[in-house]
Amino acid sequence: MGEEDKNDSDNRAAVRIHDSFSIKYNIITQKEYDSKESLYISRRTINRTAGKGNKVEIFSFDWSAIEDEEDFDPLLVKILFRLDQKIDIVLARQDEILKKIASQDYEEDVYETGECIDISGTGVNMLISENLSEEVLLELNIEPPIHPGIQIIALGKITRVCPSRDKEKSGYEASVAFTAINEDDREALIKYIFQRQRELISFKKRSDSSSTT
Repeated sequence: MGEEDKNDSDNRAAVRIHDSFSIKYNIITQKEYDSKESLYISRRTINRTAGKGNKVEIFSFDWSAIEDEEDFDPLLVKILFRLDQKIDIVLARQDEILKKIASQDYEEDVYETGECIDISGTGVNMLISENLSEEVLLELNIEPPIHPGIQIIALGKITRVCPSRDKEKSGYEASVAFTAINEDDREALIKYIFQRQRELISFKKRSDSSSTT
């Protein structure tokens, strides 16, 4: 990627919009962060629990190919064939098994809920009920209000905390920088941001037009 392309990418990621939707977050330890960081960067949220569907084909074997062998033992081949079938069944169900395990893991996590104030491809400002310290590590579960829906689970670090500046809302404003996010997930978030930005501009134009008539 050239310097100009990199600057364009950085500029797109820095575009920030005001928005309001729920964001789930979970405080994590440095050890938990280290165990998740590489996975969250290398794989999209949607693909983190998916197995490789072609493993069934890789491990399948054509047992008829050995029937002409000199030491062919029909009973042994029958036993091996049944074992092969069982392995295929296990591999075919691995996605289902992994998803169940993953869902159990998420259920065990204790998530708090914050409210998005503004968001970009590099981080989010959100309203939270607890006064957390800077440098606290978070796991963020972001599901922007868009159809079809997307889910982005990323890791971040709190860079600033201050009391809510909205007098009608109590709590604290926390600025969180994304520190471990898959680039395809980031791009999906940026696309949502630009779409939302266009919607807000269009709404403002209609409002201005109606107020002048």
